[in-house]
Amino acid sequence: MGIGKYQYAPRFKTQGWYNPDTYYQILSVKPCPKKKRTRINQHIITEISLKKRGTGSENLGELKPGSFDDFQLDSYTKEKLEHYPKHKNEDILSSYLPSPGVILPKKFIETISGDESDKLENTAITNFYEPTRAILQSRKLSQLVAKTWCSYQEAKKNGDWDKFTAGDWENITSLEILDGLIAREIFLFAGDVSPDKIEHPDIYTPLNPHPAGGEIGHHRFVILPSSKAWEGIALSLLLSGQAYYKNKQKTDDKGKYHQISQPILSTGEIVSKYSFEVNWNIFDGKFKELATDNKAPWIVYQVLLPYPPIPSKKDLDPKHIKKWAYAPDEGGDFPFYITEKNEGKEAGEENINYLTGIDYFRSPYPYMPLTTS
Repeated sequence: MGIGKYQYAPRFKTQGWYNPDTYYQILSVKPCPKKKRTRINQHIITEISLKKRGTGSENLGELKPGSFDDFQLDSYTKEKLEHYPKHKNEDILSSYLPSPGVILPKKFIETISGDESDKLENTAITNFYEPTRAILQSRKLSQLVAKTWCSYQEAKKNGDWDKFTAGDWENITSLEILDGLIAREIFLFAGDVSPDKIEHPDIYTPLNPHPAGGEIGHHRFVILPSSKAWEGIALSLLLSGQAYYKNKQKTDDKGKYHQISQPILSTGEIVSKYSFEVNWNIFDGKFKELATDNKAPWIVYQVLLPYPPIPSKKDLDPKHIKKWAYAPDEGGDFPFYITEKNEGKEAGEENINYLTGIDYFRSPYPYMPLTTS
């Protein structure tokens, strides 16, 4: 696949990924009733929602019906995405597409680029930005695994596990616990199988022809069924922050979409670079370069993510799992960034200097997986 006049991979004119008619995917998750369960211990139903991006506009008259403009986000999600780039309206999902993956603080970027010439800035980005971002992705993946462990341990202790398995999601103690339980299910059961339901399959298969040098047919920034990544698409969308469920809590956010995990990988990375699988018997992630035939989609790395059994309390204190899971990138006991105070000014965020090195890229505790990205 991927020859001749057909579009098999993303091709965009300038800023085309923001085009209201460009197709994107999200993973929609909901409880699985007992009568619909097709495998043992199935507690969620996963559906790939394929829609046009939408405008992301703050003007109601400019919104595109039937697109991701229709997906209102809950306040919890908006708060978690506060420092991520957005395109126009922070209240709707379309504004956050495509996913940027993890982002580095502006002051850190300024530290590595400075006021040098463009050539020197490119050198700094090559030497520091990309390696730092890749290592931060590894830390975030490890922390996500830890969050799923924390949620499961707390849910088993406080009764939330029974509510989760019964589909009584609105009465679970916190969205944080529910997020972790859903992510755990994706790691265990949806990391290497196709989703339960696919929306608009016709958009994937009859690939629109386009004349040489002319307009391309459907613009799609999506994982295609012809890609190796399709087998683990649920996991890919979770890791790029493109996995949601409807908030059922009895608040003003009821019925709005809630993001399960913040972006770690970008949309471009899950579409054109990585394919994910899960292994329950390893503690270190593994890369494998895939043989390609120079045809799109260009998935070049297969990533094996570790998801071993939760260690016993004797081996690893649950408090330590939680401490690592929610360790902030700056400050605290396990910071990722190395900073120093600017002694010449008063204390404050603006008076913190970043160094180019990094600190805790992996957990200081045993048994916590070291993932890879």
